[in-house]
Amino acid sequence: MKTQLLKDEILEAMSLKRQYGVFNTNMMFLLDDKDKKLVEEFQGLCLEKEEQINGIHGHNNEDHYNWFEWAGKHGLINRTNNYPHRDDLEIGMKAEILRQWTMDIFDPQFSLSLGASVLCINPIAHHHEGRETLLKDLRDLLDGKKIGCICITEPERGSDAVNMLVKAEKADDGGLILNGIKCYNTNSPVADIAAVYAVYNTDDPRGTMIQGISHADWNKGFKAERIGIPSVPKVKIGKTIFEDAHIPPDYITGDDGKGYEILFEGLVPERIGIAALNVGQMWGAFSLAALYSTVRQQFGEKILRHQAVGMSVLAKYHGRLTDITMALLRLAETYDTKKEELAGIPATMNPLVAMASQMKEYSSLLYHELAYECMHAMGGTGVTDQTKMPHYQGVSEIAEVVGGTRNVQLLIGSRTINTMIKMI
Repeated sequence: MKTQLLKDEILEAMSLKRQYGVFNTNMMFLLDDKDKKLVEEFQGLCLEKEEQINGIHGHNNEDHYNWFEWAGKHGLINRTNNYPHRDDLEIGMKAEILRQWTMDIFDPQFSLSLGASVLCINPIAHHHEGRETLLKDLRDLLDGKKIGCICITEPERGSDAVNMLVKAEKADDGGLILNGIKCYNTNSPVADIAAVYAVYNTDDPRGTMIQGISHADWNKGFKAERIGIPSVPKVKIGKTIFEDAHIPPDYITGDDGKGYEILFEGLVPERIGIAALNVGQMWGAFSLAALYSTVRQQFGEKILRHQAVGMSVLAKYHGRLTDITMALLRLAETYDTKKEELAGIPATMNPLVAMASQMKEYSSLLYHELAYECMHAMGGTGVTDQTKMPHYQGVSEIAEVVGGTRNVQLLIGSRTINTMIKMI
C-alpha cells in the first residue's frame, strides 16, 4: 500500500484474522473436530507470519520466495506425501486441501508458487526408489530449503502435453542428455530443482517418454528466463531452455515410456490441487467483499443492504461457493479412499481423472466470475492496493489456463462420456 485511502478501522475490519473468521463460520458444519483443529493450527501460523510482515505492506512488497523455508518448517508446503524425515504431520488429500485453503486466503500468489513446487515434489515422493540423492531432494523441497518446478508445457504444444518436442538421448554414463525448450514453468527462473519430461522419439512420445530430476546448480545446460505474466507480477514463470543438459542415472525417475505413466498419474492430484487453490482463493475474495460490505456505507446504509451488492453478488456467489466447497471435500475423501484401488487402471478408465478435470474446469470458471464481481462490489477499493483483492483477481485471470486449459478439461469430459456409454 503506497497511499492509504481507508480508515484504520475499515482496514482492521478486513484483517486476515477476520477473513479466517468468515471461512471458519462457513466450515463449522462441514469439518469434524480433527479437521477444525488442523485448520486452527494452519491459521495460527499464518496469523503470526502476517504480523511479522506487517500485513498488506508485506504482501505487496516482499519477495514471497523468501517465505518458502518458513512454510517448509511448519509443514505448510505439502500434506499429500509422506515425509521421509518427519512423522508428526497429518497426511492426506483432505489435509492438503485444508492447508491449501489456509495459504490461499493468506497470500494467493505465494500459494500458487508453493503449488508449483509441490508438482516437483510429487514424482520424487512416488519414484525415488530409496535413492539417497532423490530422498535428499525430497526433504529439501518439503522443508522449503529448495524451490521446485515442473517442466511439461512447450511453446509449440501448449496443452498437448503428450506430443513433446524436447528430445532425450542416452549419455555415455547411462544418464540423459536433453535439448529443447519448455515454457510456462512456474518458479523455473528461481527453482533449484526441476522435474523434467522429454521423449527419445517424437513420433512415439508415449512409448519413449522419460522423466528426470535436474538441478540448477550442477546442470549447466539448464537455464530459465522469466516471461511476463502481468496478472501475477510476484510469481516467476519461465521459459526453460535445455542445451545438452545432463541428467545423471541416479536422477532418472522414469525411463523408456515410464515417464508417460508418471505424467498421467500426477494429473489427478495436480488438478484436485488446482481446484482446491481456486476454491480457497474464492473464499479469500468473498470474505474481503463480505467484510467490506458491512463496514462501508453508501447512500446512508451498509452496501450489503443494497440489492446490487447483497443479493446480486454476495448472496449469489456465497451459495455457489458453498456448494463447490462441499463437492471438493467429497472428492478429496474419495481420492484418499480409492487412489490405491484405482492406481493400476488406465487413465481413460479411471473415473478420478475425469472428476479431477471436471472440478478443475468448473472451479476455474467460477473463481474468475466470483473474483471479478466481488472486486467490483467493493468499488474503487477493490481495484487498489488497499487489500489483497487485486491479488485474488490476478490469479483468477490465469486459473482456466493453469494445469491445462478449459478446452482440454472439456475434451477429457467428452471422451469420458463416450467411454461411459460404451460401458453400458
